Amino acid sequence: MANRPEVTDLLAAVADGDERARDTLFERVYDELKRIARGQVRRSGEWLSINPTTLLHEAWIKFDRAESRPLAGSAHFYNVLAQAMRQILVDMARSHGAERRGGGFAHTDLTERIEQPDKSADELLAVDAALGRLAAVDPDLAQLVEWHFFGGISFVDIAKARGVTERTVRRHWDLARIFLADAIGASAASA
Repeated sequence: MANRPEVTDLLAAVADGDERARDTLFERVYDELKRIARGQVRRSGEWLSINPTTLLHEAWIKFDRAESRPLAGSAHFYNVLAQAMRQILVDMARSHGAERRGGGFAHTDLTERIEQPDKSADELLAVDAALGRLAAVDPDLAQLVEWHFFGGISFVDIAKARGVTERTVRRHWDLARIFLADAIGASAASA
């Protein structure tokens, strides 16, 4: 894993327009971002037609093309990339759901196999919707979920970034999980 202070320094250089720093940053964080991408692909399920390397590169392109906005250190950087990966997966899940419903075309399947709905894609969309509801109620809890679950950032690092104890972060994590479980359960019951 790249040294977090080094990543922060490279981010500052990138913000100043240093192209070599951008290349160095990518080299330094590649392994950590690949680990995050592997986790996201693994959690997304078998319906997914993207591999971790492709997800990482698509997220990097999305990050690279985004309007430059100040990043508050390495934790914020990893969160932004994890969010980009999650958004790519959510977009794929939406597209996959549209294809399952015919995608605007008549669908004829000449096999004897009965297709089962892809719960993983639906679950990813439900988590995304629940996370949106959590962000509307408590943006800090939503950010905690993004940092830890999607970004793979440890509770210790989150506590340092927020200036609180690890115990406080874990307590907030428990609250966020309860909220998300309720929100996902409520949306499943109304469907």
